[in-house]
Amino acid sequence: MARRRGRRAGSTENGPKPLKERLSSAALEERLEEDRHRRGGEHQAERLAVEEAELEEQSAQEGQSRQQRRAEQRQRTKLQARRLRLLERDDEGVLEILERERRIDHILDGGQPTEADEMLWFLAKELKLTKALDGLSPPETYFDEKKGKEIERRRMYPALVMNLVAVMSRYMGLSSGPELQATLLTDPRWMALLGFTHDEVMYGATRRSESLIGKTRDGQGGAFEDAGPMGPARARLEGPRGALSSQTLAEHESTLEAEDLVALFNAVVRALARRGLFPKEVRGSLDSTSEEVVPSFEGAGRVRKKVKAQSRARRPRQVEVHVLGFKLWYLMEVETGLPLAFAFDTIEKPENEHAKAVIDQARANLKGYSRLVKVALDRGFLDGDLLWWLKKKRRIDWVCPSKEKMDVTGEARRRVAEALAGQGAEEESKLETARRLSEGGKRYGGVTFFERQVADNRESLVVAQVDDLTCTDFYGLGGASSSRLNSKKFRPTPLFATVVLRWPDRSAKDRDDEREHDEESKGPVVLLSPVAEHGLVRYDHYDERSLIENRLNRDGKQHFGLGEALARNRAALLSATVFSTLALMLYRGLELHRERALEAFDRRAEQLGVLRYRRQRMLLNRGTVIIVVGDRYARIPLYEFARLAGMEVTGAPPSR
Repeated sequence: MARRRGRRAGSTENGPKPLKERLSSAALEERLEEDRHRRGGEHQAERLAVEEAELEEQSAQEGQSRQQRRAEQRQRTKLQARRLRLLERDDEGVLEILERERRIDHILDGGQPTEADEMLWFLAKELKLTKALDGLSPPETYFDEKKGKEIERRRMYPALVMNLVAVMSRYMGLSSGPELQATLLTDPRWMALLGFTHDEVMYGATRRSESLIGKTRDGQGGAFEDAGPMGPARARLEGPRGALSSQTLAEHESTLEAEDLVALFNAVVRALARRGLFPKEVRGSLDSTSEEVVPSFEGAGRVRKKVKAQSRARRPRQVEVHVLGFKLWYLMEVETGLPLAFAFDTIEKPENEHAKAVIDQARANLKGYSRLVKVALDRGFLDGDLLWWLKKKRRIDWVCPSKEKMDVTGEARRRVAEALAGQGAEEESKLETARRLSEGGKRYGGVTFFERQVADNRESLVVAQVDDLTCTDFYGLGGASSSRLNSKKFRPTPLFATVVLRWPDRSAKDRDDEREHDEESKGPVVLLSPVAEHGLVRYDHYDERSLIENRLNRDGKQHFGLGEALARNRAALLSATVFSTLALMLYRGLELHRERALEAFDRRAEQLGVLRYRRQRMLLNRGTVIIVVGDRYARIPLYEFARLAGMEVTGAPPSR
């Protein structure tokens, strides 16, 4: 790869460009282009080295045919051609140049994660979302209650930069102001990518609040006083100040409007759909999750909830407590784990409050690229009017478990029991009868039994398929309380069910849903759907619903700061929720994009989750520095770099 010459983006002959010009979207894309050019060569060189090592291992094997040797020679020729075109990793050569010429073209912290700059490239260049992020900004004016008038809002930094910082912080797993300040805002590597200079990162991009460095408030809203050695870390004099503060970002997120945040979310989903990351026929999973908050949080809802507690005698018992917080609805595409739509409200709202709006939002986001054909729901969404609307108005198939006291539940279980009683043998349990009947695949009074062997050392899955259930008065326009039930022309709409007689390794989420929405459930689970399909197909569709808890709700909260706001108000939590969701979407989208772009060798590599990937990169790169000289680069330990600088390092391994 030819060596790039000239000034770095964002600089002039007389020094850095003005701050406003450096923080523009055009300057950002120029920096991303330069950074991508450099990193692209590094990544390709690393992959090339692995492929060459694998080829050498294959060549060392004995007993190869002439055809295999010819194939290896062709592969070797291709690898050599690629080697000539790439930025070459040459640790020994770069060390020799450093010792001989004392020359460094570029230096980077090797211990830093590299996924955030790839995410920025994916967001700006592949998805082309720079304009959408630039358009998300607070209103131009706000009403000051103390002064009693409209005041023009002062913006210190462009909306694009603030929104990128918000997404990057969640992408890196930062969920609090101190973490954000210590990891992102004071790091020249990341802030330079956004357009800030090294001096601005060290001493601040503005002089605003400079006189308050080293001070803290005396109580809530009190006068400022010296922080002292035991004061909060953010108020101490040591260390870099940061290009901007986490409080500035918190204020920005607190002033964003809900409609604009939803529009940005929809734009990201549309961009992912435009890139073809969703299948043509989409299967969705609809679920809600709670975001609990502290009592001082503004605008939170309140709900009573039963929780487990221990008495003084250490005996488990249930107590009822009041919980404050908000509720978040997601519709997720099950193959990719990408959310298609969301809704946000206070925690006391019922499950099906925003279900129709979320479904329509997802359909609009996918329009022209994919089609939503199936949705899996839990018991909280069991509403006859909603299910009728899904099938008849939106032509979407669904699957949802019934509740214990519903007539349709009793009908499905009774028909299964009658079939087992009629075909049972002496001294044979009902489960043994069902397993025996599953071998023939015959129907017994409209009931068919199926068994699936999950693994050799685990119990098998046993289900019964029940067709044409008629105790379905609840299913229709208006639900169970509709006046249509009193009409002489009323005829129930048949439904179909899968009764799960043995469910191996049932997920904890499904058991929690059952306890929360149907405390009196005692018999086998009955899964309803409006279409006649194979009993195991219906089971598999519902079983996919558990993926949303692991791939979206849990991953979002553990790795992307979902539910953690920088300020204690509803607007800040909604902004944080959207930015955390976008970070997860960009991580998953970039992962899918890489899978399609990489060669077959890379696709065979181990797929790592978010936590394992970050841990692996940290362990591999800890305590290293990347040196670029000409068309070569080296990743060397810090103690080796200190030796080259002429320092004596005690306790370090011997020099190579």
